[in-house]
Formats: sequence, C-alpha cells, structure tokens
Amino acid sequence: MASPEKLKKYQKQKFENYKKINNLRINDNEAYIELKVKDLNCIVSEYSTKDRITLKKEFYDAIEQKVAYMPLDYPFVLEVHNKTFTAEEKIIVRKLIKNHFNLITISKEMELKAIKRKSTFFLICGIIGFILLFLSYNFKIMSILNEIISFIASFSIWEFAELLIFEQDNLKEQIILNKQLSKIRVVYNKD
Repeated sequence: MASPEKLKKYQKQKFENYKKINNLRINDNEAYIELKVKDLNCIVSEYSTKDRITLKKEFYDAIEQKVAYMPLDYPFVLEVHNKTFTAEEKIIVRKLIKNHFNLITISKEMELKAIKRKSTFFLICGIIGFILLFLSYNFKIMSILNEIISFIASFSIWEFAELLIFEQDNLKEQIILNKQLSKIRVVYNKD
C-alpha cells in the first residue's frame, strides 16, 4: 500500500515531468489552475434545477485534468478568468466546487470500506480453504475435492491481494486528491 508520503513523492515527480512540457504556475506555495469561463452556464450543468444546482461535467473534468499532474504538497487555487460574475455567482461557484468534490470524497471512502470488507472476506476464505486442504491430505479425501478446495483457496488469496494492492491504493490516491480539491481556493481574474 502506498503511504501518503510515497504518494506525494510520486505526484511531485509526475509534476516535475509535466512542468517541463506545460506552463504551470506555483505562487506563494500554491498551485494555480487557470480556467477561462464565459459565464455561469459554462460551470453550472444545464440539468440543474433551482433547488439542486450541479457542476457541469466539462468544468470539473478540466479541473481534474490539470490537477492530475500537480503535487499534493501545494494547496490548489482555481483562478477563474471572467469579467461578468456577480458576488452572488462567485459564492455559488465556490459552494458548488466544494460540494462536488466533498461528495466524490464521501463516495470514494465508501468504496474503500467496501473493498476492505471484500478483501477481509477473501482472506478468511483463503485461510479456511488452505486449512481444509491441509486437513484433507491427512484424511485422504478424494482428489477432486482437493482440487476444488485448492482452487477456491488460491482464488480467494489472489482476490484478496488484488483488492488490497491494486484497487485500494488507487482509491486512496483519489480520496486524497478529492479532499484537497474540496478545499480549493477560488479567485477571479478580470482580464
């Protein structure tokens, strides 16, 4: 499993490579993400209702794409280039971004708990399977039954390792990133 320190080191290395190709800004120990937005319709989904306003997929995808290469050492700042936003619209945008990434974080944390439950179940099945396999050799049970028990035990241990090693680390990275995105500072630039 990747620790947060290893993840930060990996992200920083990815950032240095990406920085060579693209112009990324870091000011006052903050990583800046710049987006040019015509109006609020570029941010708010057309499927939003008056009571339930949501972000447009293209908008949060653009944020996630730019942040994917930034190290987690820096807090993120979203610089929105727009001349026409009112004070009320600016507040709406800040809340929408915070709520969107908080919701994703909660969803990913629930997925992580489910993966931990599944991996524990597979580990227990694998251990029980190998114990039964060991005991079956002492009692000279049919070889077909031994093969079935061996397959189930091996499959369970394999699934345990796959869930723990591959899926859990990916989810942890997404959780850390979305937590940081939910705390993003939004500034407006009128150019």
